[in-house]
Amino acid sequence: MSRFHGSDQGIALQLNQSEIAILSRLPILVGNAGVDKDDPARQRLNPAIYPDDETSSREFERLAATERVEGRSADRELFDETLREAVEGRLLLSQDQAAAWARVLGEARIVVAARKGLFDTGLPTGLPTDPELALVLLLGHLQEELVNEMLRIMEDAK
Repeated sequence: MSRFHGSDQGIALQLNQSEIAILSRLPILVGNAGVDKDDPARQRLNPAIYPDDETSSREFERLAATERVEGRSADRELFDETLREAVEGRLLLSQDQAAAWARVLGEARIVVAARKGLFDTGLPTGLPTDPELALVLLLGHLQEELVNEMLRIMEDAK
């Protein structure tokens, strides 16, 4: 059963205190990602747009970097702001807030997965014993539920 439920007012979400504590750390996690040149998340967050043309990739990066950084920062701020407004674990997200949430959840999932080497090895089978693997699964589950609810709302609006 999904934690996200759309209505005329927005997308309602119910989280427990543990989930709020975990999610409240995401803006810092993704805000620091890719800063260090040795961070495995750096390449995953900023892939070469033209893998066969280094000059064009660098030019694209030069032109788009500021806008990408500002957009991600705005998403993290909106995510953090809405999470802090949770009352007894209940939130109501607007369409813009829900979209920011989906992007932050996805970005955080990429960061943790890249740092764990999961893009090379894939997820192990069975229940995770590693907290970082459990986090990747939680983030994926939340993102999937949120995006599915966003798509359902869009379909209902047609």
